[in-house]
Amino acid sequence: MIMSASVKPHQKVLVGLGAILLIVALGVGGAGEGGLNPRVIPLPELEAAVYVRADHGRVYVQDKTDIAAYSFETGRFLRRIGRKGQGPGEFTMLGGFTVLADRIVAVDIAKTLFFSIEGEYLSQVSPPARIMYYPFLPVGKHFVGVPRELKDDGTTLPPVGIIYDQAGKPVKRFFEVPDILPPPPPPPGSSLPSGQEDALMVRDYFDYVVHDNKIFVADSRKGLSISVFDETGALLYEIRHPLERVKMSKEYRDFATKSWPEKYWMTHKPVFPEVFPAFAAFKIDDSRIYAVTAARKDGRYEVIVMDLKGRILERGFRFPMPVDFWMPHSFARTFDVEAGRFVWVEYNDAKEHYELHIE
Repeated sequence: MIMSASVKPHQKVLVGLGAILLIVALGVGGAGEGGLNPRVIPLPELEAAVYVRADHGRVYVQDKTDIAAYSFETGRFLRRIGRKGQGPGEFTMLGGFTVLADRIVAVDIAKTLFFSIEGEYLSQVSPPARIMYYPFLPVGKHFVGVPRELKDDGTTLPPVGIIYDQAGKPVKRFFEVPDILPPPPPPPGSSLPSGQEDALMVRDYFDYVVHDNKIFVADSRKGLSISVFDETGALLYEIRHPLERVKMSKEYRDFATKSWPEKYWMTHKPVFPEVFPAFAAFKIDDSRIYAVTAARKDGRYEVIVMDLKGRILERGFRFPMPVDFWMPHSFARTFDVEAGRFVWVEYNDAKEHYELHIE
């Protein structure tokens, strides 16, 4: 039996914020784009695969303590990027990474590290806030991030996207971030709540990608919506496509509820909206935007392919695996698109190792 390398929702609560991850394997049925056959490549080097990025002819996989790099063409293991530690080029706790046109950006506690595309350590910076809800990314001569900000009384302000200069000083607050993150796990030793608390099982999708010195901001609350900003936070244009909203299904309710242990429902009550979010992920590859929507047919989710201005180029049902909407922004980091093909990692229980899938 082949299982996806997944961390279920209840496991996230137990292991804490550093492992708030949800891995959902994705793929396209039949032959890949352009008639190419799907490939499955063993990855015996991996211990605990998490996020996947594919670009520059390479596949990068976040492992237990570092990033493993592979050849996209052959699947050959290339090298480890970074290592556990507290010095330059080392990770105290690797919290994610992004591959840009000219470098790899890795997130660690209180610092952001930069590596070359080949994996050589370049430099690091300290973000202006210790906690960033989203990656602190370079864009042109600026940075973009979503910091945790506090009021005078110590309570948390609503998160917003901020443009920073090279010195880490705020330049512009330019977009609001919806409240899509699940509540943090209770402190150790805290008492259980009395009665049942509502547990929201489906959340909207919000994320941003830096491409060509622009910031593409996705927000499913507005339908299939992607706002494009320049490096100073000025709005350039908006991509909007009205999509027919998909009603919440009993099948998904059962799937999401069974993902948690029965004892969890002794203190919590599952809450579902009437409809799914308009879309659950987007990627940019070779000047094309790939958006995964909530529409489903014959067991496959819809993929809409657009150019960078939002003109629809292709549309069809291509994802055969279930999408978990509990934390769609984490789901979006578990696969990528390279050369028009989808890339993800699964764990093969029978063979006891991870496998790279390219379709």
